[in-house]
Amino acid sequence: MQLVTLTAPDGHRERWDFKTTYLALLSWYSYLDNPDDGKKPSSIAQRISKFVGNDIKLVHMMLTYLDGFNGDLYSKLSMLTHNSTESTVRLFFIMKSINNTDYLPHSKQKERQRQKTIERINQITNNDPETLKRLTELTKLFVNGQLHYSNMEG
Repeated sequence: MQLVTLTAPDGHRERWDFKTTYLALLSWYSYLDNPDDGKKPSSIAQRISKFVGNDIKLVHMMLTYLDGFNGDLYSKLSMLTHNSTESTVRLFFIMKSINNTDYLPHSKQKERQRQKTIERINQITNNDPETLKRLTELTKLFVNGQLHYSNMEG
């Protein structure tokens, strides 16, 4: 069983199983996204709120981070960036451009390079649009500086 260590602002720590943590964050995120619907947050959502607070962006970031362990997204991202001259930022924008009708090609040479990257992305995601969407969200966390490999060590 995979465990997640949650740390409250006051230093209190608890270890929760992965699935419970993810579902609690999802429930808390739903409540924060629409608090005016009259529904009270579930008890598990109230419990996790003590650890994550009520910043919806932070809760979304944590959901995306945990989702990266489902479907092995971290390994997929590693395969796309390993031994590559591509920057994570460029990779992110290429992933966002896939199936985007507003994408404007810049030059034929860069378009060939982009197409090779897209082929690699499609291979790694098995052409699954949902996997691509989740992988793009995870990559965005690295691009925005919310996650970086040095923060995930130890």
